[in-house]
Formats: sequence, C-alpha cells, structure tokens
Amino acid sequence: MNREWFFVLGVIIIFLTLDLRTKEWAEKNLNISKHLFRGKIQLIYVRNYGIAFNRLSGKKNLILIINLFLFTYLGYLLYTDINNYLAYSLILAGGLGNFIGRIQKGYVIDFIYFNIQGWPVFNIADFEVLLGISIVMVREIIG
Repeated sequence: MNREWFFVLGVIIIFLTLDLRTKEWAEKNLNISKHLFRGKIQLIYVRNYGIAFNRLSGKKNLILIINLFLFTYLGYLLYTDINNYLAYSLILAGGLGNFIGRIQKGYVIDFIYFNIQGWPVFNIADFEVLLGISIVMVREIIG
C-alpha cells in the first residue's frame, strides 16, 4: 500500500469520525435549538428520512441502493483517478456517515441550519460531500 492509500484511509476515518461524533452530540444536546452569530446559524435537531432537501423521504431501501452504487463508483474513481483522492475521500466519508445513520436508525441526523428561507438543515457529512464535489469541480475547471 502506498502513501496515497494511507492518506485516503486517514481522511475517511478522521472525517467519518467527526461526522458521527457531531451527530451523536446533536442527538444528546439539541433538545432546544441554539442560535449562533446573532441567529444567522441555528443548531437544531432534525431527523431526515430522505436525501438532499428531503427528497425521496420514506424511500429508505431505494436510498440505500443508490448509496451502494455511489460507493462502488467512488471506489472505482479512487482506484483510477488518484489525483483527486482527497476529494473522493471526503465524499466517501460523508456518504458513509449518512449511510450508517440510515442503517442504524432509519434516518440521518441533521442539525446545522443557515437562516436562509427554503434551505435544508445540514450535517457535517453534507459539508464533506459538498467540499469534495467542489474540489473536483475546481480541479476540472482549472485543468
């Protein structure tokens, strides 16, 4: 195993752990929402039974099948495109964090809300996926 693969595993373990621990904290401590930065960010406990913007709510098995397909594809990308291993590792860590919640509880714990009308409540895994996708997009644009 070369250095890149140890880095990939390290990124996945660190960011998966961060996500799972923050969800655990939210579940235990956010029975009353907390406001940060003069109400611009709210920490609030929400159970999400769907995916982005609560789409496919209640379709757990379909979501799990989609997740398994995406994990397989990410594994392929990690194997064939080692130049983006950081981005794919972040996406995989975030995806695994939400996948574990769906398997264990039947829902994903979300708890970070930016006080913007129409925006969903997020979790750390969502930010990891977003950051990973952003890195891939920037690399594609820059070349």
